[in-house]
Amino acid sequence: MPPAPKSRDLAIRRIEAIPYAIPLVKPIKWARGEIGVVDNVLVVVTLGDGTQGIADAPSRPTILGDTQASIVAIVRDHFAPRLVGVNVFDIGKVVSVLAGYAGNLAAKAAIDMACHDAQGKVLGASCANLLGGVLRPLKVNTRLRLASEKEMLAEAHEMMKRYGFRALKVKGGVDAAKDARFLKRLRKEVGPDVEIAVDFNQGYTSQGMLDALPGLEDAGVDLIEEPIPARDRQGKLLVAQSTRIPISGDDSCFTRDDVLSELQLGAIRAIVIKVARNGYAEGRDIVALARSFYTPIHNGSQADMHIGTAAAAHFACSYEAVHAHEISSFTDAADHLADRDLEIRDGMLIVPDGPGIGLTIDPKKLKKYRLDK
Repeated sequence: MPPAPKSRDLAIRRIEAIPYAIPLVKPIKWARGEIGVVDNVLVVVTLGDGTQGIADAPSRPTILGDTQASIVAIVRDHFAPRLVGVNVFDIGKVVSVLAGYAGNLAAKAAIDMACHDAQGKVLGASCANLLGGVLRPLKVNTRLRLASEKEMLAEAHEMMKRYGFRALKVKGGVDAAKDARFLKRLRKEVGPDVEIAVDFNQGYTSQGMLDALPGLEDAGVDLIEEPIPARDRQGKLLVAQSTRIPISGDDSCFTRDDVLSELQLGAIRAIVIKVARNGYAEGRDIVALARSFYTPIHNGSQADMHIGTAAAAHFACSYEAVHAHEISSFTDAADHLADRDLEIRDGMLIVPDGPGIGLTIDPKKLKKYRLDK
C-alpha cells in the first residue's frame, strides 16, 4: 500500500450511523426467516480533510443479533467517541478499539470498511488495489427464494435470461424429499454446466441429511451450505465424510476463531466469507486461514444491497474463488442509496471502478430513505 499523504488531515473527525429503509421488490425467504424491507444502517466516516468513506451495516437480528437501533447506538455512543482523532490509515488502532466490545459484528465490519473506503479515496486507489487485487468481473450466482417448485423454476429461468447467470443458489431445509425432487428437476432443465449450490440454513438433523444425500448427489449438486445445526460438530463431520459434495461453512464461520475451529475439525470443504460481518481486516485473516488449509473460499451476502455488494466485490477481487460469489441480492431492491447502479452481464458482476469501493452516496436518495430525519 502506498504511504498515506503527510500534508493532509487524515484523522477521523466524525462517524455517522444513519438508519434507512428501502423496500424489496420481492421478499427474501429462507428456512429460518424472511425480510421484505432493507432496514440497514449507513456508516459514514469523515476525515479532517473532508474525505468520506462509506459502508453498509445490515440489520439481521435473527442471524447476527444486530438490530438497526443497536447498530446506531453502538456506533454513536461507543465506537465514534473512541475513534475520533485516530488516523484512518491506522487500521491496527481501529481494530483494537472495535475488539474491545463483544458482538456487534455488523457495526464493527461497517466501520472497518468505511475506513478502507476512505483510504482508497485519499489515495485515488480502489479497495481491490489496497487489498492486493485488481478489478475484474466476478462470477456470481442468483438465489432462488423458498416458494413452490413452479415459482422457483420460473425465477431461475427468468434470472438466467435477464442476467445470464450460470450459477444458482437454492434455498431449502424444510422438506428433504421436496428439496431432492426440485433439485433433480432443476438440474434437468438448466443442464450440466450450471453450478447449483443449495443452502439448508441448518434446517436438517444429521440423520435427515444422511437420508437426503443420495438424492442430492443424483441431482448433481455442487455445494451444500450449512445443512444441519452449526454447533452439531460431530454430526457435521459425519455428514461431510458421507458425501463427495463439498459442505460449506457460513453460519458456523462468523469469526476468524470459528473458521479455524471448523477447519481443524475437518467438517467443511469450502468457506463462505461475508465482509458485512467481518470487515476487511478480519476478512483477510480468514482468507489466509483458508489458504493454510487448502480450502476454497467465496464471498457470501448478508442480503447486501449496492454499497455492501460493492464492498464485498472489491474484497473478492483480492483472491481466487472456485465457486460463484453470492453477491447479487441487490437485484431484489426497489432502489438504493448509491450514485450509480450495479451491473451483471453474462452472469458476471461488473465491479464498480473508481477510488475506494467505487460508489458514493446520492444525497437525494439518502434524504428520501433515511429514518432519522
